[in-house]
Amino acid sequence: ICHTIYMQECGMKMVEEMMPVKVPVCKNITRFELKCRIVMNYKMVEEEHPICKMEMMDKSQKLCQDSAVARSKDPCNRVMKCKIGMKKMKKQYPKTVCEEIEIGEEEKCVDMVKLKKEKHEAKYCSFHPKTVCHQDEGTGCRVVKKKMCNYQDLEDLGDLEGYRE
Repeated sequence: ICHTIYMQECGMKMVEEMMPVKVPVCKNITRFELKCRIVMNYKMVEEEHPICKMEMMDKSQKLCQDSAVARSKDPCNRVMKCKIGMKKMKKQYPKTVCEEIEIGEEEKCVDMVKLKKEKHEAKYCSFHPKTVCHQDEGTGCRVVKKKMCNYQDLEDLGDLEGYRE
């Protein structure tokens, strides 16, 4: 009587895998500070203003003339006469002026995840068929073809927790 048994053969094999790795990525950044100051600006504007002039008048509000003053008994007085008119003026107003001033450089770093190729040992096993026969009267052995099976033992991959089934 014959029967086939599968014998396990195992060995260690180097396996290449892509593993995530934290990598710091740094770059220099220029730091700026905002400096502000108040500057006085001037602008020409037209505004309503009193426009005045001095005139010589008598008590009856009439203009005195040099020849009339000599004849008149009423003395002339100086009177200021004003009217509203448009006048161009220089006006002052404050304006805030700001500028960014470079105050130095600073290194800014960020952690990024990159994939890195790593090699490590893993247990690799295969099953090989072996026909075992025991002598029995009147019977002979016959060979049957069976498929050979290979597998990788994931228990020995250590910290590859996500691959276990």
